[in-house]
Amino acid sequence: MQVAVISDLHLGRKNKLDQFNRNPGAEAQLYQLLKYLEKHVDRIVLLGDVFETLRGPTLNQKKELKAVLKHYPLFTDKVLYNDKYVLVKGNHDLVTGEVLNAMEFLTIKENNTKIIFFHGHQLDPFVSDFWTKNFEKVGVWGGGWLERLGFDITRGGNTRSKSKALNDQWKFGNFETGATLLGRRLGADVIVTGHSHHPMKVEVGSQLFLNSGSRVCGRQDMIILDANAGEYEVYKKFNASSQNQEEPLIDIDLS
Repeated sequence: MQVAVISDLHLGRKNKLDQFNRNPGAEAQLYQLLKYLEKHVDRIVLLGDVFETLRGPTLNQKKELKAVLKHYPLFTDKVLYNDKYVLVKGNHDLVTGEVLNAMEFLTIKENNTKIIFFHGHQLDPFVSDFWTKNFEKVGVWGGGWLERLGFDITRGGNTRSKSKALNDQWKFGNFETGATLLGRRLGADVIVTGHSHHPMKVEVGSQLFLNSGSRVCGRQDMIILDANAGEYEVYKKFNASSQNQEEPLIDIDLS
């Protein structure tokens, strides 16, 4: 089974707060990629923070999700009606669990290899308990209102990996180690997350950790994995202007 993993699109209302749609041609490039993947892989895992539900005019996440879905009807149809897609919830779209039946953990076992997929916010001390989780929601929402007033406070951070990916402020030392320890408790050989916006592949002891990066502000990160063949590849690309619509998104051979 070949699986593609993308995460952290943060799809919004196609306004100036929509981090994904800030680059011209971003949506067309996404559909080009998905069309390719639908022909070449068995599953497409959308690994959380696919939709941005915390930056609406109010804190009503259900209402914001429904508004976002209306602005991306083709993508919505794929999520709802195409069996190749599997949706996992993240901290910016937790409401997808209730509204779209998004999963918290996805497990795939093939050729004696167990792979665990989860967004990764479960390890983040800034969003993992009641008080910090609600503080983060209000903070993100407040940041949205600052951007409505003209303060661009997110683009710079989203054109690079979040610093929290490799610092020591995590419960288990760092994000990769924490994710691997959680995966070990769940009996996983391979652990795949998003959340940190830091695309990477690293061995931690006897386990393999992969992060799917992000697809905001011109970034086009993704993972292709094949447990049967033992192949796990991270693809990273940053198109700062997205002016060349004819440029191929990915140059990979999945045959």
